Amino acid sequence: MSRKISYIKWRSSIEDITPADHRIGDDILLIDNSHTMRAALSSDNEPFRIDMTMAIIYEQGSADLKINMRDYHIEAPAVLLVLNDQIYQSAGHSEDLRSKVILMSRSFSDSLFANSGEILPLKSSIMKNPVMKIENEENVFGQFFQLLQNIAASPRQEFKIESARHLTLSMFYGYSHLKHEVNEVKSTNSRQEEIFTKFTELLERHHKKEREIAFYADKMCMTSKHLSQVIKDYTGKTALGLIEEYVISEAKSMLLSTTMSIQQISDELKFPSQSVFGKYFKRVAGISPSEYRNRH
Repeated sequence: MSRKISYIKWRSSIEDITPADHRIGDDILLIDNSHTMRAALSSDNEPFRIDMTMAIIYEQGSADLKINMRDYHIEAPAVLLVLNDQIYQSAGHSEDLRSKVILMSRSFSDSLFANSGEILPLKSSIMKNPVMKIENEENVFGQFFQLLQNIAASPRQEFKIESARHLTLSMFYGYSHLKHEVNEVKSTNSRQEEIFTKFTELLERHHKKEREIAFYADKMCMTSKHLSQVIKDYTGKTALGLIEEYVISEAKSMLLSTTMSIQQISDELKFPSQSVFGKYFKRVAGISPSEYRNRH
């Protein structure tokens, strides 16, 4: 029910300047026009829940963004993977940003793991580590983009989707493998990071109903005070602040992209009444839900 920018909507907004040899059916769109993607990805810097799988290969420049309320600063060369239903928010980029983007429809990305018993660890690996720094001389992801483009440009139609599916699944596994190696060398998986990751996973599942720190602390077998201190030390933000940010981002998505009434949004987010929801939204966002919807 939240705001979703669908693959088809994205394609329709940029297909006029995207050549046919950069598409594979209705499932994959290959974009090497950085200006177009910067405009599309900015989306007024508002958060939205993505309705596709997206791979961005950063070749030059830098970008700031949030994935599921976690801040990332990306310096090229790097690759970013965003999966279906994650919350994406642009927070700015350098003027010299240059990137390549691969957009995959929900049906295509879902089919990648349809018969795979390893779907959970693979997806979990990508969700926990959506950004990876890469070396120019080892830019296998740029090569992957080129291979997909070769498939798209081929005049033969047989097995295009099948070839793209196997190639893409290989990229995901390769990403997870390389990221695992990087993490082993750098030993960056601190206890704080583990706690933060678990907290955001729980927040993703329960934010529509649970908005108290105590609930999440209990799930993680620690005190509210300890959880709050760890989140504060790791992110510079309070645990309660992150909960509120997540809930408000969900509410903003619904206000901007659906015809749901404010009462319906209040019900969806499990507030006891529209009045309570309105006060909560205004306290966190600074304006009422109706004002926010009207301004955008």
